[in-house]
Amino acid sequence: MSQWIKYSEQKPEKEGVYLWRMDSKTVDGEKVIARKRMRTRGAGHQSVLSPEFDYWDGYKLHVPEGLEWMEDDKTKPEIDFTGCDDISKCPFCQKTPLLHAYSPFVLPSPRGLNTFNLKCCAWNGSPTYNDPRELIKRWNNAVSK
Repeated sequence: MSQWIKYSEQKPEKEGVYLWRMDSKTVDGEKVIARKRMRTRGAGHQSVLSPEFDYWDGYKLHVPEGLEWMEDDKTKPEIDFTGCDDISKCPFCQKTPLLHAYSPFVLPSPRGLNTFNLKCCAWNGSPTYNDPRELIKRWNNAVSK
């Protein structure tokens, strides 16, 4: 498996889908891992390669501080959080639910996702929570009874 590379030290050299890891703004102490594109975009009078969640302020491109990347190994979900791995199986379909993350903003940065729920089958639909760790704790407690 590939190793995480600091974006400040080395950037991907070609367009494509990569895994990106950054500090979460909404889940203290955890990192969000997102599968997002590196694409060519206009930046002033030039075109540059940049992740799709960058921010252009009119003078400079900005990416989250401490951003890391690696080649996409296609084993992780679209959005994942560290510390949110121990999810009990659904009692209806016997599959592990997937953590879904949302935000009220259109095309939010992965680090700003702040609403979470679990989904796996037609019978399962958890309420939304602001902290995925609390959601998983309550889910695991509910299905263990």
